[in-house]
Amino acid sequence: MPIDTAKQRENLALAYGNAATHVAAHSTDPGNTGTGEISGTRKSVIWTPGTVDGVITATVTLDIPSGATVGGIGLWDAASGGNYLDGGTVTAQAYSANGTYTITLTYTQN
Repeated sequence: MPIDTAKQRENLALAYGNAATHVAAHSTDPGNTGTGEISGTRKSVIWTPGTVDGVITATVTLDIPSGATVGGIGLWDAASGGNYLDGGTVTAQAYSANGTYTITLTYTQN
């Protein structure tokens, strides 16, 4: 069921952003458990409300070590350890040297 009021959509989107405080690169689809996190890639994320109620966005640049392949992105509630909250696959990108991976995240609450 969609949420009828713009204010409640905004409240729920902001709650999602307040919980998902860190993003990490993963070697594969993180699935339901956050598997395949690439060590040293987790960074804090600051979500920005969009121009439409119920939408938040964030852009994060992750440091990727040489030899890693980024195949997924995961959202976490802590700088290390913590709980895996959400994520998914991205187009795989291999790194033969240290590099960066920039991702723009969007969450939409319907």
